[in-house]
Amino acid sequence: MKKIKAFVASQFISTLEFDTAEDKAKFANQFVKFVEGGYLWKDFPKWFYTRLSMTFGHIAHYDQGGFYHTFFTSNEGKAEFRQETLHYPCYGQPEYTYCDVEKALQAWLRHYTFQD
Repeated sequence: MKKIKAFVASQFISTLEFDTAEDKAKFANQFVKFVEGGYLWKDFPKWFYTRLSMTFGHIAHYDQGGFYHTFFTSNEGKAEFRQETLHYPCYGQPEYTYCDVEKALQAWLRHYTFQD
C-alpha cells in the first residue's frame, strides 16, 4: 500500500528564483518521513539537511553530521529540535522563503506531537 503524502505542491508558492512549489512539497514530505521514521540517518540526505539547516532558524552546526548529532541522537536534542521548530516565527514571504512550508510543518508537528 502506497503511503499518501502529507503535503502537495498546491499548498505552497514557488519562490521567484530558486524553488518550485513541488520542491517545497518534496521538502515538507521528507520532513514528515524523517520525523515519523524516528529521525533515522538514512532519511537525512544531503539535500534535506541543506534545506532544513536554512529553515526554522536552525543553523548548520558546521556540517551534516554535526547537525544530525546535535539534534537527532538524543532525546534532549530531539526535544530541542521540536521546540526550535515549533516556536520559530516564520519570517518572510513565500515568494522568497520557505515560510509557507514552515507554517504548514509547524501545524503538522503540533498535531503529530500531540498524538505521540
